[in-house]
Amino acid sequence: MSLYLKLKIKNYLTEPEILGWSIAFIEFWVFMWVFVFSPGGEAGSEWEVFLVKTNTSLAYSFLGLLSLSSVAIGLTYGFVHSSRSVRFITKFTKLSPTRFLIEDFLASMIVMLIIVSIIMFSVIGLAYMKWHVIAIPENPIAVYIDLLLGSIALYWLAYVLALTLVILRRTKALTMTSFIPLIIGFIAYSELWVDLGNITYILPLTTLPALLTFHSTSAIPPTGAYLRWLVGSEPVPLINLRLAAISVFVWIAIFMLLAIWLVRKSRGVIIEEIRF
Repeated sequence: MSLYLKLKIKNYLTEPEILGWSIAFIEFWVFMWVFVFSPGGEAGSEWEVFLVKTNTSLAYSFLGLLSLSSVAIGLTYGFVHSSRSVRFITKFTKLSPTRFLIEDFLASMIVMLIIVSIIMFSVIGLAYMKWHVIAIPENPIAVYIDLLLGSIALYWLAYVLALTLVILRRTKALTMTSFIPLIIGFIAYSELWVDLGNITYILPLTTLPALLTFHSTSAIPPTGAYLRWLVGSEPVPLINLRLAAISVFVWIAIFMLLAIWLVRKSRGVIIEEIRF
């Protein structure tokens, strides 16, 4: 692990804004989800245990996505404001541009997975405190792969947003633009109540909670209206898991290709001159 990689991880994990919005703020909603919005006492029957496990998986799936979206806001700021130091590092040190990109990507992935793990295990811990059910995912490896895919998508989305501002010379719009990842997270969050139907396969990352729910419980979730699916009596349309996975991979590819294209377009643009 290089010095840059260590310092990058340390910087993210000690940044008050990132810790505040991606952990502290989300932890508040974790507490509200478990102890305020979720009814019931200690689970006794097999059906009650299933409901607790499913409810817990929904909590860390949707709230975890919001946490990752909050981190992506910080990434967008970082890509713009660190431009001067990046140029210095890659020019006057042994850290080449390619190695810088790789290590920056790895640092971001490590931090995002650490933060979302805190959210996930806090949900599981509070669920045990209330219902005395250990809601460990059925397939934890697949759950972490899903979280990694979401982190990758949001990383490249943040890169696209930052490069777009640079090319358009509109860095004053950074505050407004940086909230796009969080908007995407809240669109996915709305699926708790709203069934988006086939649109869920088109919108970015709206199928990720379905993959997380499936790998956590082995139950095929719906295309939306998760709470009605969990406690309602009427049947709801179930999601196509293959299309859900394809949707996530397609959006990752779109964000990556856009980032590569924008990098080429940004050649010759001096970021320091247009930052403010």
